[in-house]
Amino acid sequence: MKKDQFVALCADSLQQANQLIPVVKPLAESLRKGIILFTTSSDGDSWVHQTGLPFAVLKSDWATVVESMPTAFNVVLAVAQVNPDSPRSTLSHPRQFLKSFREAKIAYLAVPAIVSELHLSTVALTLNHQRESKEKLIWASYLERFCRSNVVVYHHPYSDPAFRQRLNNNIRYLEKTFASLGLSFELQELPQGSQFGDPDLKAIRQPEIDLFISLVADARERDLLDFFSPPPPLKLIRKAPQTPILFLNQRDDLYIMCD
Repeated sequence: MKKDQFVALCADSLQQANQLIPVVKPLAESLRKGIILFTTSSDGDSWVHQTGLPFAVLKSDWATVVESMPTAFNVVLAVAQVNPDSPRSTLSHPRQFLKSFREAKIAYLAVPAIVSELHLSTVALTLNHQRESKEKLIWASYLERFCRSNVVVYHHPYSDPAFRQRLNNNIRYLEKTFASLGLSFELQELPQGSQFGDPDLKAIRQPEIDLFISLVADARERDLLDFFSPPPPLKLIRKAPQTPILFLNQRDDLYIMCD
C-alpha cells in the first residue's frame, strides 16, 4: 500500500540508524506510515543505502532539515536518539536535539540510547489549569487507536477553586474528545506537593510509563528567571533518562496525521 505520510528516522551514523530501526519500524507500521531515513552526516552517502530504507542525505543543519520535513517530505513524526554522553555538536546530545527541533511543526520523539525497542502499553500525559494543546490529546488518541496503548492522564490535586475549575474544564474537553472517538483513558491525581510546579516533572516519574507526551511551551513565554535554569524539556529528559518522550511544540500550525 502506498504511504502518503512518513515517520522520519534521524541519525548521524549507520550504527545509530541500525539502533533506531527496531524502534521506528513497528511504530510506523502501527501508525500505517512509511519511513524515511534522514541524515546530515558528511559521510552519509557511504552508509545510508545499507539500511534498506528510503533516505534523504541533506547537506544542511538539522534545524533546516526539520523545517523541510512536513512540506517537502510529508513527515508527521520524527524520531531521534538522545544520549547525554554524545558529543555536544551531534543531534543525539539532548541540548542539540531540542535546539534542532525548537521550531518543528511536527511531533518529535526522543528515544534514550538504552532503549532498543519501543513498548507502548502505557502512554502518559498531564492536564493542568492552563490552556491545553488539542494536539497533545490528538496524539494520545492516535497511540490508543493504532498502538493499543492505555492512556493515563495525570493532574495536580488542586485545592484552589479557580485552578480546580479550569482543570475540570480541560477534563471535560478531554472526555468529549475521547468519547467522540470511542476511546477511554484513566485519570489519576499526582502525589501531594506544590500545585504550582510543572506537573510533567512529577508525572514522568510515575511507575510503568512506556512513553510520555509533553507540550513544549513557546520560549517567548519564559520570564527572566527561567533563563537561568535548564528549559523544561531538558529537565524532563534528565528526570527520566530511560523514558521515551514525545514532544509537541506549542503552536497553532502543527501537522497531524491523515487517518
